[in-house]
Amino acid sequence: MPVYTEKKIAEFKSGDSVQGVFYIRESELKTTTTNNKYMNFTFADKTGEINAKLWDWDEENASRFRAGILVKARGSVLDWQGQPQFKIDFMGKVLDSDHIKIEDYIPSAPYSGEAMLRFVKTVIQEKMQDEEFRKITSFIIEQNQPALLIAPAAKKNHHAVRSGLLYHTSTMLRCALTLSSIYPFLNKDLLYAGVILHDIGKLFEMKQSDTGLVSEYTVEGTLLGHIIQGINYVDSVGKALAITPEKTMLLKHMILSHHYIPEHGSPKPPAFPEAELLHYLDILDARMYDMEQAEDSTEPGCFSERIWSLENRSVYKSPALYKDR
Repeated sequence: MPVYTEKKIAEFKSGDSVQGVFYIRESELKTTTTNNKYMNFTFADKTGEINAKLWDWDEENASRFRAGILVKARGSVLDWQGQPQFKIDFMGKVLDSDHIKIEDYIPSAPYSGEAMLRFVKTVIQEKMQDEEFRKITSFIIEQNQPALLIAPAAKKNHHAVRSGLLYHTSTMLRCALTLSSIYPFLNKDLLYAGVILHDIGKLFEMKQSDTGLVSEYTVEGTLLGHIIQGINYVDSVGKALAITPEKTMLLKHMILSHHYIPEHGSPKPPAFPEAELLHYLDILDARMYDMEQAEDSTEPGCFSERIWSLENRSVYKSPALYKDR
């Protein structure tokens, strides 16, 4: 009988027998090549994610262990085709009597949603001089405040954590504040409004949950995507608030072009400097986030796993730079 040790996912090593509390991020019933059914999960905690498999499948397990709940599980860590995998020996649902808060076991931004939202609002009220850009940006933020406080920026890619959308937006906004002073010809109000609203469509693209994580997209999000949804939303708010059509059009172009090329979802490239800078701020923050996550999960002197969002590159963690971490 193995002895199970309490560990976080980031601490898992091949050969470990571990136990812990995990959030089911994804749950799927699958079939082996020999026609045997099993449960395939993505387990998550505050430190990371891991693929997990429950080979002893039955109808009750399929209905009980759905995405979006906490479970207590124990099992062994394996290496499967170069990737860690958790073979589940036992799992059970977390009960109210366990007095466990789901927020303590899900990946979250390093700052509270409330603190990041206060920063965004401060920029709108104190840094934006154009009354109309300030009005439309403030209205949209206030209207969507409950969702913004916990929404992730993605289902799987960068900032796919609780309050990840605000983390992404507020970090970009800090960069924009600095760069707009280096390039004084930029229209700061348009730049700040574009940064704050560029991903607002993600609130409608993904199905929101109280956890702040997402396991699936809305029908409209699947068919249209957050760029089109964001443009439609800003257009409707602009008309409702009687914003000058030219200014609404500039904001819509910021959203439309921030992925830069059609292959990434933008039918038009940036046509003015504020839109150009928005694109690079978005790319910069997304890549720095992914590289930081890769370094955090890699031992000094080693390369990370290949990162899809970084063109399948591996990130090197130098022991000379991280020996004290």
